[in-house]
Amino acid sequence: MSPGRIVAVAVALLAWGALGAAPAAAQTDRPELLDVQFQGNEAFPDELLRRAIVNRKTDCRLPGWICAVGIDVRRRSYLRPREVARDALRLQIYYLERGYREAQVDTSVVRTDDGAVLGFTIVEGRPVTVDSVEVFSFDEIPDSSFLGDLPLQVGDPLSVLLLEATRDTLEARFQNNGFAYADVLVNYDVPRDSSYTAQVMFDVATGPRARFGAIGISGNRELDTVAVRRMLPFRQGQLYRENQIAEGQRNLYGLELIQSATVRPLKVTGGSDLSMVSAADTLVPVQVAVSEGQVHRVRGGFGWNEAECLTAEARWASRNFFGGGRRLTARGRISNILAEGLAETACRAVGDGEFARLNWQLGLELFQPFAFSSRNSFSASAFVERQSVDPVFVRRAVGLDLAFSRNLGRGLVGTVGFRPALTDLDAADLFFCASFAACLPTDVELFDGANWLSPLALNFTQDRRNSLLNPSDGYAWVLDLEQARTWTGSDFEYNRLLAEASTYGSVGTVVLAGRLQGGWVGRGRFADVEDGRLRVVHPQKRFYSGGANSVRGFAENRLGPRVLTAEVASLLGYAAPQDAGPVCSPESILDRTCDPGGLPDGDFVSQPVGGSVLLEANAEMRFPLFSSVLQGVGFVDVGQVWGDRSDVHLADLEATPGLGVRYLSPIGPVRVDVAYRFRGGEVLPVATQGLSPCDPEASSCLVVDWAGGDSRELPWIDNNEVAFLAQGAEVGGDGGRWSWSRLQIHISIGQAF
Repeated sequence: MSPGRIVAVAVALLAWGALGAAPAAAQTDRPELLDVQFQGNEAFPDELLRRAIVNRKTDCRLPGWICAVGIDVRRRSYLRPREVARDALRLQIYYLERGYREAQVDTSVVRTDDGAVLGFTIVEGRPVTVDSVEVFSFDEIPDSSFLGDLPLQVGDPLSVLLLEATRDTLEARFQNNGFAYADVLVNYDVPRDSSYTAQVMFDVATGPRARFGAIGISGNRELDTVAVRRMLPFRQGQLYRENQIAEGQRNLYGLELIQSATVRPLKVTGGSDLSMVSAADTLVPVQVAVSEGQVHRVRGGFGWNEAECLTAEARWASRNFFGGGRRLTARGRISNILAEGLAETACRAVGDGEFARLNWQLGLELFQPFAFSSRNSFSASAFVERQSVDPVFVRRAVGLDLAFSRNLGRGLVGTVGFRPALTDLDAADLFFCASFAACLPTDVELFDGANWLSPLALNFTQDRRNSLLNPSDGYAWVLDLEQARTWTGSDFEYNRLLAEASTYGSVGTVVLAGRLQGGWVGRGRFADVEDGRLRVVHPQKRFYSGGANSVRGFAENRLGPRVLTAEVASLLGYAAPQDAGPVCSPESILDRTCDPGGLPDGDFVSQPVGGSVLLEANAEMRFPLFSSVLQGVGFVDVGQVWGDRSDVHLADLEATPGLGVRYLSPIGPVRVDVAYRFRGGEVLPVATQGLSPCDPEASSCLVVDWAGGDSRELPWIDNNEVAFLAQGAEVGGDGGRWSWSRLQIHISIGQAF
């Protein structure tokens, strides 16, 4: 029996069921369908069987626990009596198509005061299994690899779906290897003396070998014909491959100038009758039709987020620069707009002082879409910028980014790059001491200035998501490797690895999304130190965690290794009440025995110093919220940054659950998230300035505040050296496990991942 006959039998059964169920139309009552239950099914889970029938049970529009606590947002469904018998036939057909010819389905409807429960009792029976799979052809099959690893294997149930998948696989393999007119017929036999086994045969008519014929191009105005031809992965006279037709169309869409593209082979028509195809017809002409957009494009935009305050950017592009589809892009971006005025309200994460000044970036990029092959591209860009990360550093840089990319297929792109940049890093001596272990003034001088960062990079990315702005299905991953050495022109030596993977799936209207990210950077040597005693990682290459797109229970960059800084004047001042005495004496600061625990939390500044090991995991459940443009989210973020590999302990991972709301705007989801961190008090190391004796006649001495608002000058002066105290201080302690102060709010644009 052929697959077509199975489908015909299935349709006949369904039609018979429709006639047999006609008397049910007289039933006018339609109780609410509370549940649909299955018994006896072992080969297929309940969820798959529910998708095969029409009757649906009442379910919750939001996550089930919301309805369970009494909030009624259910999508009510009602029993459809007329479809009950048909659903039984649908399930029987479902089993029949998958090799279970003996499957029987009985139904039951149990009515209660609240509604009805629909039940299906299934006797699956013994499936017909595949005893042998043969591929036969009167023509010579050029390579046995054409026949290996087929969807249908010996021992599988005789599934119509697997039969068709195998037929399509064989046909595609031949058509992708020169047989443009290959056709595959499928048949099978179930012997009478062995009704539970089947012999399957695929008859292949390969037809003559074909090559690409003349390539016609139409619709191009600005883009020259040569540029269109070289984006095609095939040339006239080459062996015909069907998959290269789709690849050529994708390549043309990769040119920003192209708005639409169609690549169509002009095969000889004649259905499956290959007798109409002769050796003279083995040249397959191809017609390429394109539609172009504007050559030049100007775009601008603005936005806001906590870390950068107001931002604005502009972009100009020439999408056919000197022909060939070559693209030249000029780009500018400004952030921290109005940061100083909004530092206490909407832009708290920006910081103040130098961190609140305008950040900017100017760049120029040349993109060459064809580099020796239509699957290769080359880009070269130059940039100059000022960037700040509160309260880590202020960075000014100028550099190049050279990259060679190759499309490896199925959305997978590999890139080799070289990124030399001259970086001028400004930070306090305390920062260099904490981040680089460079605490002496002579050591700080090595870092407090311009240095080269020149890594070689290898990057692999694959994006199989169904949407860039709001994906609901698919996956994406990134693997980024960097190495910097003196021979690459870098003052900092390091190895760095960062890997990230995200996946998305839907259950009804609910989207489940997950992300996992991990990174490691090895401590390298600073090139200007001959004895190699400074094995450090540049802060730009360290890992930081916490923020709107990371672990949302923490503010930006506030998860991971941190150092508290305290002004020496605060440590020497009087605590309240006045008779309590100063927090520390000058002598205790000099010998590092000062206990800073007497200072209030507000007198400490928490400074992230980054780490060399990163681990983050995020899980989200996104669901519609009363409207098609509103989305609710429940999430859990887990993560940590460790200073060194020896510090890694999974018990240190922080978990922060939360809730959020998304407004699905045309430019992307506008996002508000509220997360809770369980961490309370935390003891962190404390650093302050060192002291030296002061001569009042030669310089201004240190002034400290006293209780009651008085101040006093002490015979000491801040010597600009760093003093790490032997005792740390606890910050964030609020006396209980639950506190409103541990809620963290993030407002941004775009999904978290």
